[in-house]
Amino acid sequence: MSEQLPPAVADALTRFLLEQRRRAPGLVSRAIVTGSAAAGDWHPGVSDIDVVFVVTRDPVDDLPALAELHAASDPHIDGVYLTESEIARGPDVVQTAPQVVEGVLVSSLAGAQLSWVTWRELESGVQGVVDGGDVIWTPVSDRHPGAAEGVVAFSRANLQDYWQRIGDGLAAELAGRDDDDPLRPETVRWVALGPIRLVATIETGEVLTKSAAADYAAERWPEHAALLRRAVRDRAGERQEFTVRDGRQALELLRACVAVAEG
Repeated sequence: MSEQLPPAVADALTRFLLEQRRRAPGLVSRAIVTGSAAAGDWHPGVSDIDVVFVVTRDPVDDLPALAELHAASDPHIDGVYLTESEIARGPDVVQTAPQVVEGVLVSSLAGAQLSWVTWRELESGVQGVVDGGDVIWTPVSDRHPGAAEGVVAFSRANLQDYWQRIGDGLAAELAGRDDDDPLRPETVRWVALGPIRLVATIETGEVLTKSAAADYAAERWPEHAALLRRAVRDRAGERQEFTVRDGRQALELLRACVAVAEG
């Protein structure tokens, strides 16, 4: 079991990778865990497990068996299937790849993990290699030229495009509703914690966890510190009740993040 991964993650991935090798022999040479599971911010019931599967061949013939395996994974083991050469070329060149989002494998998907955020996370991921009937886990220290600059540019563009549209949609959803109406915690968590990570990346060049980004944003925007703390506690399993008033505050924070990207 890896000391670099939460025990539940290491157990789930070990079972997954051994079964993956049985169903698709020789396909995956190594699996690099990225995201919250590798960064110490993984929470059961909330977080998926994000993995870059490094493949030795085009996995097209293996996809049906892999799709069944991913669909059955619990927690969801999501990720992207890439060759070593595709990793070396980077996401500006590799436009589509087999990817798994919320347990659903799509044979040729753009976006999702094909961004400089993933390439930046590869530099500090946790690598698993199947060895007999076990998986050996080790830290990854790969460096990817262009990742530091690319992740900043991606974060800025993502705020101006994707998150701007999300903000417009949330504003329309909340319009006319009473401040005290209940609002889904998932909505508040998503809007409060997603954009602030991109601001932290723009300003530091690093990809922070959601919890670390909340601390960063609370110092930058202290008027939103209480909401951010509640969102982090809810994500960690300490359930909170949120209202439309909280949603409007999260939207205000989102707008502030977009302004950083535009500035």
